[in-house]
Amino acid sequence: MVIQTIITDDPPKVTRKENKPPVSQPPLARAKTMASMVRKNTTQEPAVTRAAVKRPGGATNPIPAKRPAIRPLPKTGASSAASSNSVAGKTSKTAAKAAPAKSVSKWDWKGRFELVNTELTTLKSKTKELTDQRDELQGIVDEFQEKEDISTQKIVDLEAANSQLSEELTVVKKDMKEITDRNEQIETELKETKESLDKANASLKEFRELCKKHRKTIEENADQIKDLETILSSKSKTVDELTERVKDLQNLCHEMDKDRRVLHNTIQEMKGNIRVFCRVRPRIAKESAKTLCAINYIDESTLEIGRADGSDSLSCSGKIRGGKQEFSFDKVFPPTASQASVFEELSMLVQSALEGYNVCVFAYGQTGSGKTYTMEGSNDRELEGMIPRTVRHIFDQMKEFELLGWEYKIEASFLEIYNEHIVDLLDFNQKTHDIRMVDSKGQDLYVTNLQVEEIHSPEELHQCLRIAQQNRAVAATKSNERSSRSHSVARIRLIGTHTEKEEMCIGNLNLVDLAGSERLKGEEAARTAETKNINKSLANLGNVILALLKKQDHIPYRNSKLTHLLMPSLGGNSKTLMLLNISPLDDCYNETLNSLRFASNVNNCKLGNVKRTKTMLQNPNSSNNTSQV
Repeated sequence: MVIQTIITDDPPKVTRKENKPPVSQPPLARAKTMASMVRKNTTQEPAVTRAAVKRPGGATNPIPAKRPAIRPLPKTGASSAASSNSVAGKTSKTAAKAAPAKSVSKWDWKGRFELVNTELTTLKSKTKELTDQRDELQGIVDEFQEKEDISTQKIVDLEAANSQLSEELTVVKKDMKEITDRNEQIETELKETKESLDKANASLKEFRELCKKHRKTIEENADQIKDLETILSSKSKTVDELTERVKDLQNLCHEMDKDRRVLHNTIQEMKGNIRVFCRVRPRIAKESAKTLCAINYIDESTLEIGRADGSDSLSCSGKIRGGKQEFSFDKVFPPTASQASVFEELSMLVQSALEGYNVCVFAYGQTGSGKTYTMEGSNDRELEGMIPRTVRHIFDQMKEFELLGWEYKIEASFLEIYNEHIVDLLDFNQKTHDIRMVDSKGQDLYVTNLQVEEIHSPEELHQCLRIAQQNRAVAATKSNERSSRSHSVARIRLIGTHTEKEEMCIGNLNLVDLAGSERLKGEEAARTAETKNINKSLANLGNVILALLKKQDHIPYRNSKLTHLLMPSLGGNSKTLMLLNISPLDDCYNETLNSLRFASNVNNCKLGNVKRTKTMLQNPNSSNNTSQV
């Protein structure tokens, strides 16, 4: 605060009130903003003017400079007011003392000067007092200013701290909310865990009780195990003894199996290595109006046939024969015979093929005599032909041979001989096929470029048979709407191996459905080439059989593809069965006689002892040595 005092040389004007004592000064009052101090004055002071105290700006240093000597702050409140009042009181007392001055006349210049001088002295003392008050108040203002600066800085710091605390409070509230949610979740989980714990405790209690029972059971079982171990040790000794006995029995069974095979082969040789069965087919529904031949069945192997009207017939040489002719075969099947009864006689030869012999079964007869039905049959299980039944019999016998230590591998192929050309019935691509020897020592043959399928079940072989039936060459003739115009051959190769005894046996089974044997007729001249080739191959088959009958040195196997292919099954190491099929119709009487005469000639052919192919396995990794037994 700055107090200015102005002293003029002009004498003051005298008023009526100039000799009155000075009015006491009002106390100092602090502004509401605490930024400046203002004195309230209701009287006019011409000599002294007061200037407002300038407040320092906001850009002051927040840290106040250290003052070298700061008088102690006055007491707040009543003490400050008391000091102010004391100063004002002294001033008023001085003025009161000077108040009783004498009045001076206007013309009394000396008195007036003394009066002025006295007033001047009073004003000087008063000015000095005011200056002291000003200094004292200035110190108080500076102190308050310092306090204000400090408070302002504190306010700024507190606002910053408040802002920071507000942010922290927001974060804390967010964390608090998350913690609350997590706490609720934990409480829920804790509740569930308690429930699970209660259940687990209940289950544990049950399991403990169960464990007690099981412990008792274990103790009882332990005693039983001890007893069983004792029994097992004795049984083990018995098993060892039985194992040795089983080995001895297996050796005995193997030797007995050898003897059985020898006896079986002997029986088959006694029946004949070339056997002929004659089967008379029944009359079908569309032939009900046709006349039947006069056929008498004298016994199981002999039949007598003649024309229905009893007239004579001509022989091949042109001689007239009696009304009926008699023919004998190994077996004669009347029209009432079933497929199963025919296969019962054939099954013994299939058994020979499993034992390592070459077997050939072929159906012979004119077109429409039932050859294909006999060999293939129909899809009905009861009406299956010789080929499907042979396959089932092979797999049934394989299971029995497995008990003796034999393991079999089956390979199958289907072909036809059409116009002296070999056709693969399982391969849709046309290829060139030739018949060749396996080696120069033996008589085994194979066909080049022929597709051979390994068979693992009867169903696989039946599927191959159906494919072969679809691919076989057939045509309509006067005798049959679907006549087989080729010789169909189903070749089944049976390879048996006995690992323990190091033996192997290989048997070949040929199932042949020959083409019709009827003679060439004028109305069928369009198929002249087919019929000539069929009759040529059948004639060569008859020549081969006659050569075997006469035991000639040269057997004409190579005169036709059919005899060349069947060479291993017709002579030497072979067993042959001809299934002669004849028609009972009187219209087919001449062809039936020709078939019966041809079959009778074959039946008269007797072969020598048959040899079985047996292979000794010297070493599984080395080549096999083949010997004839």
